[in-house]
Amino acid sequence: MKKWIGAMFLMTLMQTAFAQDFKKVETSLLLNNFEVAKTEYEKAVAKKPSIETTAEGYYWKSKIYAGLSKDPAAKYPDAAQKLYSSLQDYIKADPEFTLAIKSGQEPFFEVYIKSFKDGVAAFGEKKWKEAAENFDRGVVLSDIIFSKGWSTNKQPFDTTTLMYAGYANQNAGNDDLTIKYYTRMINANMKTPELLDMYKFVLIKAAEKKDKALFDQYYTISEKNYPEEKWFEFRADYIDKNYTTEEKIANYDAQVAANNINETECQMYGDMFMASRNVDGLSDDKANFYLDKAADAYMRAYKLNTQNYAAAFNVGISYYNQYTVLDDQVGNNIRALQQLNANKPVAPKDPKKKLAFDAKFKAQQDSIKKLNLALDAPMKAKVDQAIEWIENAFNIVKDKPVLTKQERNVAGRSVDFLATLYASKRDKNRSNQKLYDELDAKFTKYDLLHDKYQ
Repeated sequence: MKKWIGAMFLMTLMQTAFAQDFKKVETSLLLNNFEVAKTEYEKAVAKKPSIETTAEGYYWKSKIYAGLSKDPAAKYPDAAQKLYSSLQDYIKADPEFTLAIKSGQEPFFEVYIKSFKDGVAAFGEKKWKEAAENFDRGVVLSDIIFSKGWSTNKQPFDTTTLMYAGYANQNAGNDDLTIKYYTRMINANMKTPELLDMYKFVLIKAAEKKDKALFDQYYTISEKNYPEEKWFEFRADYIDKNYTTEEKIANYDAQVAANNINETECQMYGDMFMASRNVDGLSDDKANFYLDKAADAYMRAYKLNTQNYAAAFNVGISYYNQYTVLDDQVGNNIRALQQLNANKPVAPKDPKKKLAFDAKFKAQQDSIKKLNLALDAPMKAKVDQAIEWIENAFNIVKDKPVLTKQERNVAGRSVDFLATLYASKRDKNRSNQKLYDELDAKFTKYDLLHDKYQ
């Protein structure tokens, strides 16, 4: 205890001694004689060099240059830089700001005001890096000023400087700093219409950074503060960038099971499942599975809104794509059969051996033919399902007096797909003249509509 008291006493003596060292400096500053103060400061440092690197040395130096930096004649062009440098050193040396509280905060305000002005000027000229550096400095100084209660403004921070710092850093490509500034404002429940993009930026970058905690936190806040916005698009983006297809399916199934999924969510899951089939090396079975999940999601979206022509169309396209997968399998089997026939070995001359040879070869042919025969029924089912849902979509938009760009696109693609599907269905029924003619009439109906929606 005695040693502690002794140490404290020694510290007090040192502070008093330093105060005496800079007494003439302080007196000159009270009279706004900044050049005299500079001279007295240099004398004191020359006499005792160690005092320059004390909290007192840094503080009085920052006070001197705070005054000199305001000289319109710019007699000391490096005054502003020396002011900021000495102030930085002071902040490190006196984290409690004892001297600033006792003897004035002018250096803090000078750096803060200049940083803001220089930042605005650079921002106006789109010098984003320079603007960001100035506003970053302004945030540091304003945070000190506001937290210490030196400002008459009683807000927790300088909103304007923080906002500018965010915008400048965003334009400069400094994502981490931008997120830091934007989340401060979001956490302060700032939610004016013009700040909406700030919320969106945080969610987009959280998705890119694969930061689930950051995304979840600010997704919840975004939904609360801007309930009218379609925030699930951002969740879909996060899921799409950070989940495997199997995880997406599990997420979708869980929401369906909990009856906690809306029309938009269904449609977006459908889009993700549809895209999943395009992965290189994906097996046909897996591709069909993903297409089935896409169809299921789109169908749920349609059932929630029977005027959702896009969802109905995409159900049909899901089935159409499954049909093409099966059709490709048929084509592959046909080519395999053709290759088998083209490479048929010469049959042995011995009748018994030839009989066995022919039987074996026919079995190989029949095996391939059997594969295609087994595909007939599922192909027919997929064609019928595709026709049903694409016609649903077409019927929703066909009679509208004025079509939007999207509606016209769906209508145009619908008639083209329907013509193709009815032609395929027709050509498989050449043996049934009546059915062939009915299907040919359907083909002709839609084929003639091609130019109407171009």
